[in-house]
Amino acid sequence: MRSIKFNLSNIPHSGWDAAVELCAIYLDCPQKANELLDQLPKSFPSNARSSCQYLFFGALRHGHRSRSVLKQHLRKRPHPHTEAVLLVAGFELFDSPSEKAPQIIHHAVERSKILLRPSENGLINALLRKLSLAYQADCKDNSLFEQYSHPKWLVESWLASFGEADCRKLLEWNQRTPQTYIKSSAELPKGFQSTQWPKFYTPPTRKDTAEHSVLSGSDLNWLEQIRPLLESADAYIKDPSTRLASELLAPKSGDTVLDLCAAPGGKAFDLSKIMLGQGLIVAVDLPGKRTERLEENLDKIRSQLLSCERIDSDVLALNEESFTSCNLPTKYDAVMLDVPCSNTGVIQRRTDVKWRLRESDVSACAKLQLQLLHSASRFVQPGGRLVYSTCSIETEENRAVVDAFLESKSGSSFILSDTAISYPWETGHDGAGAFLLLRNG
Repeated sequence: MRSIKFNLSNIPHSGWDAAVELCAIYLDCPQKANELLDQLPKSFPSNARSSCQYLFFGALRHGHRSRSVLKQHLRKRPHPHTEAVLLVAGFELFDSPSEKAPQIIHHAVERSKILLRPSENGLINALLRKLSLAYQADCKDNSLFEQYSHPKWLVESWLASFGEADCRKLLEWNQRTPQTYIKSSAELPKGFQSTQWPKFYTPPTRKDTAEHSVLSGSDLNWLEQIRPLLESADAYIKDPSTRLASELLAPKSGDTVLDLCAAPGGKAFDLSKIMLGQGLIVAVDLPGKRTERLEENLDKIRSQLLSCERIDSDVLALNEESFTSCNLPTKYDAVMLDVPCSNTGVIQRRTDVKWRLRESDVSACAKLQLQLLHSASRFVQPGGRLVYSTCSIETEENRAVVDAFLESKSGSSFILSDTAISYPWETGHDGAGAFLLLRNG
């Protein structure tokens, strides 16, 4: 991944300008949107950062619909920076009342005089006016993938799996701006709102007419207000869907727990609370920046009663020596396996996923997931528990993988005890799958 070099003289702490720059880089070389956002300079003001995130993610979320209009008026695809201006402003037009359109177009035209080459400026005004008219028109006759800005193959797959009504609900869900949640075992400051899910809260927000739906200047302090709780592991920023796997595994106080594919440490946080801070958690993941963050989070929950150890390894390469060389058990009371997946359950939160994902990726993920499940099963002691977890809503990555495992030789000593599936249009939070497997004693 190439590094972004921001020239702050050209981006005067403007969230809009930064969103255009990030969008242009993404269009030129697609990569994870959240990793691009993380490369903003630390000196970038928090208000501008929030605005940038909102506009950048919104441009990606609704980009296909904008492109379907623009391509009718273009002979060739424009330069990435030009297209980025059109997509960011196009999202603003989509997200705002029609009376705001002249103001949005004027701002984009003025900024394009600075951000774009003179030869590219002339397109902006005319194309944004056409986008504005298109967004104000009735689009019900458009195909679902155009109307909701999703890849055609993915929409067709969901139509076959869920039917038209639920598919439309899913598409509508994916196009909404995601809600931030804080899971906390401690009391939060005034302004935080409780939710239907125990211990999950939403931070204070407001509608900012200048920068659209971003955190207000005063409300941005919410992160600083709860930072001591985050640092002490009494709170964690996470979606309610993450509770499903941990609650299904339900480790007891004093249990030995193996957390596989553990980074960045959110599952260990939940498991430690369920264990009442007593027992052993061994976290395993590939070495790299994610394990550095994993270690930071493990350090927050370590105590005299809760031992937390880390092994840097591919789960498929784990063997008894991986544990004995660290004086750790080779069998565990409870094993958590949260596998890499297609992420189709979290497209609302990771909107770039739908554009990076390919049709063949789902089958490739399922193949790897089954291999990981076979590997994880080796470390469950007789009478122990194993949870297989994804953030996918695809049957091929969920129940089909579990069924294939249970039908195999290594799965013959396990039974499927319980299942928790989240479909966003039903649960109101991210999609996920979790399956509790019990090993015969």
